[in-house]
Amino acid sequence: MPLPSALAARLAKRGLLASKKSDEQSKKRNFKGWSTCPNKSNIYHECTYWCETHWKGVLTPDPRYMRNMQKLLFRYPLPNSWTEVFDKGLGRYYYWNMENDLVSWLPPRHPKSVKTLSAAKLREKRILAAENDKSDKGSDDNDSDDDDRSYKHSDRRERDRDRDDRRHRKEDRHGRKKRREDIIDPMDPAAYSDIPQGTWSDGLESNKSRADNTASGVLYQQRPYPAPGEVLANNNKEKSKKK
Repeated sequence: MPLPSALAARLAKRGLLASKKSDEQSKKRNFKGWSTCPNKSNIYHECTYWCETHWKGVLTPDPRYMRNMQKLLFRYPLPNSWTEVFDKGLGRYYYWNMENDLVSWLPPRHPKSVKTLSAAKLREKRILAAENDKSDKGSDDNDSDDDDRSYKHSDRRERDRDRDDRRHRKEDRHGRKKRREDIIDPMDPAAYSDIPQGTWSDGLESNKSRADNTASGVLYQQRPYPAPGEVLANNNKEKSKKK
């Protein structure tokens, strides 16, 4: 006896009845998960190729479980719009309302029955909502790129301006920075008198000596003192003249 078209469409929608699908429908994402995967009832689980190859599922329910289920259905019979569906991943039946697409692990008339949307529906809503949020965030980021660039340029200009202001204030507080050539050696007579600044050899009777680059030590290094040998030679000349 052929099934009514409405019932056949609903069963095909649940994957319980083979149906011809168009190319566009076959390309749709499968949010139901692999039929033999025991984790497909978790809305945060997305089946992969590993689920397909690893989970073999339960093809036939346990006889003891079937006896208990028959007792439960005898006590709480199913309404006309409800039917039982075998889950190969968990090896047990769940109950599906063909009119509003609600499911329950217990018969709907059971006092502890909880009727909710299927895990596939909830998974689909969660994934699509996350993708929409991600796309909205990406568009907001693109819109704010120009603002971020202008803010970075203005912030860099403000930092440079503040650095220049701090440098000017520091120079005003401590006076203008002296150039290296303006610093007077404290041993130079020009540092404590009105005479013009000169060199270390100025004022000597004979200004023939140069800086002694052979002398070592901090005190004599790079000082324009005459070499010791030249000083002795000059002293001998002065003595010979006096004689």
